[in-house]
Amino acid sequence: MKNWPAWIPVPSAWVSAVLLVLLTGSLAFAVKLIWQMGYFMARFLPPVAISFGVLALLSPIVIIAIFHHLLHLFLDRFFPETRSPEMEPNLGFFPSLMSWWEGVMGWSAILLATLATIGIVGPFLPTWRSLYPLYSMFLAWDKTHYLFTIPTVVWVIAAAYIYHFEHVVRHHLIAVGAANRANRR
Repeated sequence: MKNWPAWIPVPSAWVSAVLLVLLTGSLAFAVKLIWQMGYFMARFLPPVAISFGVLALLSPIVIIAIFHHLLHLFLDRFFPETRSPEMEPNLGFFPSLMSWWEGVMGWSAILLATLATIGIVGPFLPTWRSLYPLYSMFLAWDKTHYLFTIPTVVWVIAAAYIYHFEHVVRHHLIAVGAANRANRR
C-alpha cells in the first residue's frame, strides 16, 4: 500500500463504502421504526417526541458500531491474519472505541456522501423525481436493482473518498505519533 496513489481510494475505503451502502437499508428501517414509536408516544407525552427524534438521529451510530464490532469478531475468529496492527483484539460483547469511531465515521459518510450525490447528480437530472433511486436505496435494502443506479454509484464513490480521507488522516496521525515517540528517546 506504500506505492498506492494518494488520489485513488485504498481498497479498504471501497470495501467500507460498499458495506455501508448495503447497510443503509437496515439503518433507514431502524430510524423509521424509532421515529414511528416516537410519533406514537408523542400523542401521549409530547416532550418525548424530542427524545425519540434525537434517538432516531443517533441510532445509526450505534447500529454501525455494533455491526463493525460483530464483523471484527467474525474476522478475528475465522481470519485472524486480516487484523489491522493498530486495532486491539475484540474480547467482549461491548463495541470497542474503534467500533464507536467507525459508527461516527459511517454516519458522517452517509450524510456527506448523500449531500455530495445530490450536489453532483441533481443538476443533471430532468426532475427531482429522478433522485428516487437514491431515496429507494435507503428504504428498500432487499431490492438489489436499486444498488445499480447512477446516483448509487456516485454515492459509493463519494463514500469511498470520504473513507479514504479518514484513512490518510489516520495514517498521518499514526506516523506523527511514532515520530514523537522516537524523538523522546
